[in-house]
Amino acid sequence: MNNIDIKLLRTFLTLMRVKNVSRAAEELESSQPNTSHSLNKLRELFGDPLLIRSKNGMIPTPRALELEIKVERLLNSYQDVINNPTNFDYKTSSRNFVITAPEHAEQMLVPVMLRKIRSVAPNIRIEIRAPNPERASELLESGEIDLRIAWLLKPASSLRSLTLFQDRLVYIADKDHPSIKGQLTLRNFLSLPHARTYGEGSKTTNFVIDEAIAKIGKELVMTFQVQNFMTVPSSLINTDIIASLPQSLAISLAEKLPLQILEPPIRLPRIHYSAYWHERNQNDAGHKWLRQTVLESAQTIKRSG
Repeated sequence: MNNIDIKLLRTFLTLMRVKNVSRAAEELESSQPNTSHSLNKLRELFGDPLLIRSKNGMIPTPRALELEIKVERLLNSYQDVINNPTNFDYKTSSRNFVITAPEHAEQMLVPVMLRKIRSVAPNIRIEIRAPNPERASELLESGEIDLRIAWLLKPASSLRSLTLFQDRLVYIADKDHPSIKGQLTLRNFLSLPHARTYGEGSKTTNFVIDEAIAKIGKELVMTFQVQNFMTVPSSLINTDIIASLPQSLAISLAEKLPLQILEPPIRLPRIHYSAYWHERNQNDAGHKWLRQTVLESAQTIKRSG
C-alpha cells in the first residue's frame, strides 16, 4: 500500500466518475492499455474488483464507493499542501469554481456576478449546480463544491458563512383572477389551488409555508407541483391557481406578465440568502477572491433595489 502514487489515485477517481476505461484514458490523456493496467494495479492494491463490467458500463463495488470519498479527501489535502495559498492572480488564473444555488438565487446573483468576473478575470471558469442538501456538507468538505448559496434555517456550525441578500415571500395570481381583487384573504388562501416546485432549492420555502399553515391547524390545497421554478408564473394565467414567489422576482415578472402581487394572509419569515463554505477553504487566496466577488455582486443587487 505504501507504493500508491498520486497519479494512480487520480486514475481511480476518473474511472469512478466516467465508469469506462476508454473514456477515462481519453480524459487522462493516456492509452487504454495503460489505464487498464492502472485499474488492475488498483484492484491488486485494494484487494477488490472495484469496478465490474455490466451492460450499462462499469458498476462500482461497495468497497470502491467507500474508497472514493476517502481518496477525494486525500487528494484535496495533497493539493492544499502543494499549493501556495498566496499565489493567486485572478487576472491570469484559469481556476474552476463550483457553486450550488437554488433557481431564484441563481437568477438574481449569477448574471451580475458573471458580468463582473468576465470584465476582470477572463480565464476564470464558473460552474453553477443545482442544490444537493443531503450531500452539501460532504461536498463542501471534499472540495467538490466551493460555495453553497442557500437559505438555511439551521446551518451547520462547522461551516463559515457570509450574508448576501434578503427577500420576502409574496403570492402571485392572474391579474383577472375570478375571486381575488388585489387582496388575498385567508379563506381564499386556504380554498384556492396552489402551485409550487418540488426541487431541492424550494425545500426551505415550502417548509416555512407548511409550518405556518400547520400552526393555525389548516392545510393547503396543493394541486400542482412542477419541477421548473419559472414554469409557475406563466402557468397561473387564466386560472384560479396561486403561488408563492420571492418579492423581487414577482415584481419583475408582473412587469411582463398579467399577474397581481398579493400579501400572504399568514406570517412568513424573511428569506435570508448566504454563501457557505468549509473551513478548508478559509485561507485559500483564490477562494477569498471568489467570496469577495460574490459579496460585491450581492451588494450591487441591493443598491439596484
